[in-house]
Amino acid sequence: MLRVYLLVPLAGVLLDVVGLHFPLPPGPLCDEGMVLFMEGGCDWGWSNVFFFSKGVLLLVLNVCFLVAARGRVKPWPDFLPHLLLLTAVVAWNPHVERCDSYYGHPNGSLAQMVVEGLAFALLGMALLGRARECSWRRLAVLALAWNAFHVFMFYAWLAVTDHWTWLHTGLVAASLLAPAVALAGVDLARARRAPVTA
Repeated sequence: MLRVYLLVPLAGVLLDVVGLHFPLPPGPLCDEGMVLFMEGGCDWGWSNVFFFSKGVLLLVLNVCFLVAARGRVKPWPDFLPHLLLLTAVVAWNPHVERCDSYYGHPNGSLAQMVVEGLAFALLGMALLGRARECSWRRLAVLALAWNAFHVFMFYAWLAVTDHWTWLHTGLVAASLLAPAVALAGVDLARARRAPVTA
């Protein structure tokens, strides 16, 4: 299920289905009560693109986390094609437009969404070592904590910069990557200390 040639098309189909059958109302949504965590584009079409793209991205990452935690999937090698594909998406979509006709704040880009999602995924991968042997209840708590930390850092950095600026995206991504690197370092140190069995 986690193979890139299956996961990506399935995610694309899901995005098309929910986006076409449950579209958001036209127009800028930041003045209509949408939470900033899910709001991206502020013009007529991009509101739907950002909302459903981010929603599907987060849903797919959570499903992957749960499957990997129970499926004995090796984190790094098995996810490398996915990470490379996301990196390519970032390279192809770096531009940020502004919503000068409405609010004057950045409109954001799919690249920023992917950078944030990539950092979120890497933190999830670092958490997999703590998820493999725990009960379903503890696994659910770990997944909720993973998501809550993402949302918390998103809003915490709004005190420094507007959302959908590259600075905000970078700060959120760095905040997610820092504990991921720390956890990976702990796991590597444990692996080096573990006795070698013949």
